[in-house]
Amino acid sequence: MLVISFALACASVQARSTESLLESAGFKSVAANTPERIQVLKTVPPKKVTPVDRNGTLFYVYADPDGCRCLRVGRQEQYDMYQRLQAGKQETTLNRTRTSSNENVLQGFDK
Repeated sequence: MLVISFALACASVQARSTESLLESAGFKSVAANTPERIQVLKTVPPKKVTPVDRNGTLFYVYADPDGCRCLRVGRQEQYDMYQRLQAGKQETTLNRTRTSSNENVLQGFDK
C-alpha cells in the first residue's frame, strides 16, 4: 500500500511539474466547456503533449481530464519552449544527482 501511495504521489508531482512547464512555455489553459472541446479532452491521450491538426494548423495539446478538466494548448513556438524548459529541468536534476553522488563519494576521504 505504501508503494502505491508513493507512486501516486510521484505521478502527481510530475504532472504538476509538467503543467507548470507548459504554463511557463506559454501554453494557454482552455476549459473543456463545449461539446467540441469535451470531445478533444476525451480523444487526446491524458497528461501527454500531443500534436493536433486543426483546420490545417498544428497545435500541441495537453489534456487534463482529472485535474482542471481543461486542455493546455500551444503552437510550435510554445512547444519548442516547453522542450527547452524540460531539457533544462532534466539537466538541473542530473547536476544535483551528480553533486550529491560526488559528495557521498568524498565522504570518508576528508577525514
